[in-house]
Amino acid sequence: MNRFDISLLWKLWLISIITVNCNAAVPKEPYQNQIPTQGLYNTSDDVVILNVTNFKSSVYEDTKSWLVEFYNSWCGYCLRFAPIWKDFANDIYAWRDIVVVAAIDCADDDNNPICREYEIMHYPMLKYFSVNAHSPSLGLVMEKYNKLNELRHSLIDLLEREQQEGRGISWPNIAPYRSYETTNIWKAIPNTVKYFFLLFEKTDSHLGAEVILDIHKIKILQMRRVLSDNELLCETNKITNFPSLIVLGRNETQKNLKIRIPTRQGIYNVIKEFITSKGEIIHENTFKNHSIKNENHKLSISTTKQLQVIEQQQKNTEKNEDHLYQLDLENTLKYSISHEIPLHKMIKDKKMDALKKYLNVLAEYFPLKYGNIFLETIRDIILKRSNISGEEFSQIVKSIEEEMSPIYSGPSKWIGCKGSKEEYRGYPCGLWTMFHMLTVNFAILNKNAEHEPRKILEAMYGYIQYFFGCADCSQHFVQMASKNKMFEVSNINDSILWLWSAHNEVNARLSGDNTEDPEYKKIQYPAKIYCPNCRYENNTWNEENILHYLKTKYSYKKINYYNSVNTQKNNDNKMKIRHERLVLNKYTNNKKIGWDFTIFDISICVVLYVASAIILILVCIKFAVKRTYRKRNYVSLLAKCDFYFC
Repeated sequence: MNRFDISLLWKLWLISIITVNCNAAVPKEPYQNQIPTQGLYNTSDDVVILNVTNFKSSVYEDTKSWLVEFYNSWCGYCLRFAPIWKDFANDIYAWRDIVVVAAIDCADDDNNPICREYEIMHYPMLKYFSVNAHSPSLGLVMEKYNKLNELRHSLIDLLEREQQEGRGISWPNIAPYRSYETTNIWKAIPNTVKYFFLLFEKTDSHLGAEVILDIHKIKILQMRRVLSDNELLCETNKITNFPSLIVLGRNETQKNLKIRIPTRQGIYNVIKEFITSKGEIIHENTFKNHSIKNENHKLSISTTKQLQVIEQQQKNTEKNEDHLYQLDLENTLKYSISHEIPLHKMIKDKKMDALKKYLNVLAEYFPLKYGNIFLETIRDIILKRSNISGEEFSQIVKSIEEEMSPIYSGPSKWIGCKGSKEEYRGYPCGLWTMFHMLTVNFAILNKNAEHEPRKILEAMYGYIQYFFGCADCSQHFVQMASKNKMFEVSNINDSILWLWSAHNEVNARLSGDNTEDPEYKKIQYPAKIYCPNCRYENNTWNEENILHYLKTKYSYKKINYYNSVNTQKNNDNKMKIRHERLVLNKYTNNKKIGWDFTIFDISICVVLYVASAIILILVCIKFAVKRTYRKRNYVSLLAKCDFYFC
């Protein structure tokens, strides 16, 4: 071993130490290198699109406040709310240097860590982030309304509270003017301001704040609001009607301005007329027209378009037979356990009980093409736990999926549940399909036993109540279960029919809704074309034939493997057992030991340090041997020769 060898050993040792310490010390950045998606909004809207890469850098430490909609692009409520949110962003566009209207799509897997961290349990959820907000602020939940004026008023209340708490000092003052006189009003006003307006209004009015924010970019004027409980100032200015508007000039002139239409637009028009009469110019891009407009956001389709939709629907009916597709079932399962459940920050108590019931019926009755060891393993791990974080659940699912790959039989795409656009059908359709399949096959496999007739329905109830992202849908289902006496179902065939009836009730409620896919209308199922005998002559249901139809369509034997990968269908039992044992051992033993380390991580560190120690020992031995060699070189030639041949 020469000097070059020793130098190389030293370098290897240093690299190993640096690598271990860097891996342990450098925090992970989970929100990097992700690709944003569009969802329900695009760049033509006044809504800022946030995603995993820009969320925190946008809402934190900004001179503006942020109002963010957390939504799910397949959620029916979110689809109905999106046009309202777009109109709201447009409506307050003049306030964009004060508050930014934004949205983030939680249906995008890349955004999952953000939505979990900010505790988004249902959709849509509105959160307000204060000016100069800092991590770990999770934002303030704001009530979602279906009317623009209610959204505006709720936002104004938040902005006013911001100013009262000392934030937003650069914003126009929307707090009520409390002074009883106006003689000193010009002392704190910039010289560029030529006209000062006072809007007198009722105590419960938001009109003054709206107009102040609308016109705050017009540099030659300022406005304050005066509430009707400021009786002395109202009496001094002879104000008896609300709203009323007066304007003050720097030359101590004062004029009452007549308000013909007591709206935002009406007051703006009065201000504009006055300013114009004084020879001043207001640039229209500082203010958007807020004339009264139709707030009915139903999707309108012309007669020609309707005919095209009908023709297309007929074509779809001809080409899409009434099949149960394996890919629809698998995509539903995958989205459920890999996306929806992990969104929850902590799962415990009733939510944990619901998760255990859900995983149990999946493990027992979900028809994974390559066997159910995957689901059984997840279930067995969760059954031993009293609580679990969504992040840990996600890690378990991902790791077991990698360990047992392949789990799924084909690509992540919808077949029977594919909508005419991405926002239509998809996961909600798949969820209905999956539970229909589960109720049917539970009944088929337990036809000689009437035990637990509501097993599937109760698992579905718990999942919809605690994990299904669409808050509106979840609430409706829970109410429907109570109204239709789901918990009184007493046999397995009735559980099939209860779910079929519930599905048709939902279809009837959503028929004509703007969340309905125009090319796949909500109908009373099954259609006559698929089951002519399911109706009597008077068009009422024949439940005996319906039960037969459902048991036929949703049975395992009828699963269509269209677009599934054509590989070996059955796993070897020994391989399944080996995988199950390996994975169970891995997840029951690899508990985390401080920071983000598992026993496996610690083992790697120990190996590296032991290797480093051995290298150091070898280096020390080498130096010691060289010294001995040099001494013997002067003592005895024979000793030198002996050492050489050793």
